[in-house]
Amino acid sequence: MLAAFPGMSFGLALLALVFATGLPLFCAFVAVANVRRYRVKAHPCDAYQVPPDVRRRMAPWVNRLGHFGFRQAQVSRLESAGYAEAHRWILLNDEEKTYATLERTVPVSGAGASVSLTFFTAQRDGTLVVTADRRITHHPPAWWQDIQRFFGTVASQWKLHYARVRGLTERVLPPVEKFAGMLEADEEARHEAQVKGGEFVPTKNDPDILRLRYTRLPSRVLPLLADFFSGRSFRSATRRDVAAPAKARVDEGERVGGPIGLSLNQAVEQDLARYRALIAVRSSPLDHLRRIVVVLGTVAAFIAIFGRDQPLQTALTVLVLMALHEAGHWLPMRFFRYKGVPPVFIPFTGATERARKLHAPAWQQLMVHLGGPLPGLVAGLSMLGHGYFEPTTPLWLLDAAGMAVALNALHLLPVLPMDGGKVVDLLVFRDMPMLRPFFTVTSSLTTFAAAVLLKSRVLRYVAAAMFGGVLWDVKTIQVVRGARKLPWAGEINDEPEALRRIFRGMREEGQGAFIGSEGWHKKIEALLIEVMRKRPIFFTRLAGGTLLAVACAAPALLLVGVLLGPVLSDTGRVVRNAEHVLEFRRTFPRETRQLGTEDKAALVALATETEAGRPPVNADPILRKQDTRNAATHLLPVLAKRLDRLDWQKANIATRTNLIDSRALPVWVEVQCQQLERSAAAGNRADTLERAEEMLIILGASEPATSLERREQLSGIELRVLSVIEREASAGHLKAADIDRLDTLISGRNVAPNPEVESLLLVAAWSERSQLSAIADAAAQASLDPRFWRDLYPRIRVVRRLLAEKNTPALPASVALARHWRSSRRVGDLPPQIGMRVAVEPGEANLILNFCEDHRQLSWRRIVTLSALRLEGFRQKKGSFPDHWKHSVPGGAELQLRMSGGAEPYIRLTDRTDQIQNSVPGWLIPPTLPLPTISPPLDYDCPLYGTQALPEVSSH
Repeated sequence: MLAAFPGMSFGLALLALVFATGLPLFCAFVAVANVRRYRVKAHPCDAYQVPPDVRRRMAPWVNRLGHFGFRQAQVSRLESAGYAEAHRWILLNDEEKTYATLERTVPVSGAGASVSLTFFTAQRDGTLVVTADRRITHHPPAWWQDIQRFFGTVASQWKLHYARVRGLTERVLPPVEKFAGMLEADEEARHEAQVKGGEFVPTKNDPDILRLRYTRLPSRVLPLLADFFSGRSFRSATRRDVAAPAKARVDEGERVGGPIGLSLNQAVEQDLARYRALIAVRSSPLDHLRRIVVVLGTVAAFIAIFGRDQPLQTALTVLVLMALHEAGHWLPMRFFRYKGVPPVFIPFTGATERARKLHAPAWQQLMVHLGGPLPGLVAGLSMLGHGYFEPTTPLWLLDAAGMAVALNALHLLPVLPMDGGKVVDLLVFRDMPMLRPFFTVTSSLTTFAAAVLLKSRVLRYVAAAMFGGVLWDVKTIQVVRGARKLPWAGEINDEPEALRRIFRGMREEGQGAFIGSEGWHKKIEALLIEVMRKRPIFFTRLAGGTLLAVACAAPALLLVGVLLGPVLSDTGRVVRNAEHVLEFRRTFPRETRQLGTEDKAALVALATETEAGRPPVNADPILRKQDTRNAATHLLPVLAKRLDRLDWQKANIATRTNLIDSRALPVWVEVQCQQLERSAAAGNRADTLERAEEMLIILGASEPATSLERREQLSGIELRVLSVIEREASAGHLKAADIDRLDTLISGRNVAPNPEVESLLLVAAWSERSQLSAIADAAAQASLDPRFWRDLYPRIRVVRRLLAEKNTPALPASVALARHWRSSRRVGDLPPQIGMRVAVEPGEANLILNFCEDHRQLSWRRIVTLSALRLEGFRQKKGSFPDHWKHSVPGGAELQLRMSGGAEPYIRLTDRTDQIQNSVPGWLIPPTLPLPTISPPLDYDCPLYGTQALPEVSSH
């Protein structure tokens, strides 16, 4: 619970930050979406002049109002700088003396078509009772009695308006022409009121367009936000009680002009005008919001991945990189004279999104697509390369270079809408459209598999979005096939002429109903792009594909090298260490003794019972050292009596021949040691002495150890046995015969170590730790710091050093020392010069020093215990200890008999190696590695007879 508190606090703080910054920004965008007002002028027209698809879509609305007694009175075309296409129907209810207006508008802001319904009832005093289904204005005319709110159905809106006017006796019904004039006067009054109220001002270029005063922006945020959450700011083209429009009929397009008819050329020009009006719409406020959300999302993602420690610096870096990326698209567009490219580049405004040059050669399009990511990628890789050879390069510059590589490599992915996907589409899929769905499905499945392996929810959403692109790929195939049927495709560079040919062909084939269908202008634009495009020549395909492949491969190889380089180098090191282990294993004493069938069965059964009764192994490596003691404590009541009868020579044979698990023998020895400690703690002198002698015999029978871990376990147990013997001697419990037997057993243990055994233990221990280090390195790659360039240089240098060592006769320090011990027969000795080329790995020096210190500590403790036994024998013969007793111990120690105030004698072992730095030879501490860990001196005080405060004997 407490461990999760910091993460929970960070999440709450981040959520508060999002609300504190994102919500006001969102409100501001809602307000900015309404910063302009446009004067609207109505031009009455005949019904046949309304496009057929518009009449078809509005027919259910007119029919629904007819259900409430309204009849169609007039149709008008609305002219406004804010509308790409707009029409108004005026309907009349003679019985209730009420007018209704239906307006269908397609704004130039890029939003979809919407339908609005308003009821008007005039009174003799000149006032108008108005019920509108949206907020028309914040400044209604003075003669309005208005209600402006959202209605879910036409019936609910008419019901409210009818309830408002039902009791009015002064209602009048002006003629349609006069009512149209009233609407025009209302529009003019609203226009003037917005200016006089100081909220809007006319623009310099066109007084019919009003611009919001930015000083009044905060006052509009809350009302507009309230409209947004209440649904009043989004008008819909449907109501729940309005039927869906009928499907277009084939013969509808054949009757081109209605009663008076239009010539084919006139119909084509009408289609061309409608297409231009719809395709020329500006980017909507939602498009701007989408761009800003993408920019902010990219910045937030890079901060979360690369720059949590420096969020401001990371945000500024990403913004600059994104601006340079967009500028890389803008420059070639300007150079190749694309249409719609602004003369001045302004980042993050989408200035290059609507730029077009449909007849541009394929190589120009290729340069435009790659102009964004390629320069940034090359610059980033170049700076990273410079940083390797120039270590003084500022870290922020390397961070910028690494993020440039990451950002532009992302844009080079061969999936739409990335730049790399556009290049692949240009070079391959536009001529082989059947491959595009296959590629899309394969990419989405690959992304989904990566999401499952990495357990990433974001990648799952990306995969789902990519899979959704299959439908668009199928539509693209239809467009491409349709374009290829046109014999003039690819031969015309004039866009208006190409559009006229497309519309003429549709009219001649009786496909006029297509014009006005859902999203028809977007389909026409896709067809236009296809018929005007220039197919790339072979050289362009080859050069473009090669350039994209190299650009994608460079960051991929860089990342693969960072991930696999250390793993491969570790693998090579592990293989070399394994070869050295085999070298020393050949001289390791082999087990030639054999066991009988009964002995094998008994030992296997005992080992199986031991393994079954062990408690769960601790997952913590530090606490795992206690597993053997815990298992022995747990199994002691079960195994104690059976182990008292165990033949330890046979047990060691079974272990060394792998007949039983290697973990069983240390548990059995630990059980016997705990029985010794419990007997000593209980004061059972005879049993303690017997078990101490037995433990020395058991330890002798357990040699040689087959691993360093086994050696450390047995050495720790022997130190505890020696402590029990020292305590018994200091308590005066030992007789002369007991002292002689123990002296003989301990002296037999304190012999020079076998170099063939100790050399293998040292080399095998370092080989095992190298394997664990390699596994840890491989596992660490999955959690590699996303700022891989920070780890890149040290990793490259390590690989280069290992490669250099591979070509030189340098040996691992553990192998060189083991060979020295084998030739000199002096295990534990660290010579000043090793006489061969040595390579020391991190951690290897500590392993060697600890190995030597463990040998020295065990040897010194045996000498201390032997000295304590012999001084106790001297005391029993002479009645007191000698006056002066002092001896030197091989390896750099000194033994001295001391009297504490003349009452408490004890033996002091003093380590004279004078700190570890002075005792470590230079060949074991290369200048490129830190000093090994400093160990405390191996000082020790052994109590003698007469000491009052005897040490407690542990029962564990």
